[in-house]
Amino acid sequence: MSSFGCCFWWFLLGALLGWLLNYWLCKGCKNKNVEPENKLTPPPAPAPKVVNTPAASAPVTKVAAKPAPAPKKAPVKKAAAPAKPKAKPKAKAAPAKAVAIDLKAARAAGIKIKSTDDLTVIEGIGPKINELFKNNGLKTFAQVAKATAPQMRKILDDGGARFRIANPGTWAKQAKLAANNKWKELKKLQDDLSGGIKK
Repeated sequence: MSSFGCCFWWFLLGALLGWLLNYWLCKGCKNKNVEPENKLTPPPAPAPKVVNTPAASAPVTKVAAKPAPAPKKAPVKKAAAPAKPKAKPKAKAAPAKAVAIDLKAARAAGIKIKSTDDLTVIEGIGPKINELFKNNGLKTFAQVAKATAPQMRKILDDGGARFRIANPGTWAKQAKLAANNKWKELKKLQDDLSGGIKK
């Protein structure tokens, strides 16, 4: 065999194998990577919806729709009341008329009283405490009746060491009886007291 014939067959075999290999590879690539023909072409627009409108002559019947369920009511917050206009200040009520002290009835009950504001009638109050109370605003039986024992105790303590031994525990009760002209009841209460303290 000539050298040309030998090369020819090899050449032919190589070309055939190359063509088969190329065909096989291209066939596999086309199946996997299929690209759209034109990427820039927009997708087709959807077809417009056709709305059927009733003919003008056709009667329209209304169908009552079921009412929607009422929404749950949220708790209602009460609105703040509008500010009331300031009322005119009321005239101060006239203080209750003090009962006039009946000196004759006091003396008839056995109470030694000098004047209507004589606080020494109260068992335990002497002339000095009488003066001390009057200097601190307790001038009548009614005022002493409204004072508390701690208030009277403060007046006594502020008055000095000599007043600290006094005990004002029953003084308001005695003063209330005196302010209301209950002299017999006051005399009975004082018979059970010694220096303003129960025996």
